[in-house]
Amino acid sequence: MSADDLKLKAAERALEFVEPGMKLGLGTGSTAAAFVDLLGKRVAGGLDIVAVPTSEATRNQAESLGIPLTTLDAEPFLDLTIDGA
Repeated sequence: MSADDLKLKAAERALEFVEPGMKLGLGTGSTAAAFVDLLGKRVAGGLDIVAVPTSEATRNQAESLGIPLTTLDAEPFLDLTIDGA
């Protein structure tokens, strides 16, 4: 299995922890980007979440996928944060 395959598997597994109404932190990097892509599909299918991006790159990706965004000033407590390692 390639590194990209493993990153996708990690992103898929992380998505299993996301529930409607959650406030999510969205990390930066290739694994986080894979998660954001998958999250965008779930949001398009009706999943109700709001997310705080950690970078402009993640913000741009999330916006392009229609993921609702906020800031830590507006939502200082997050339910789950996804980032690579």
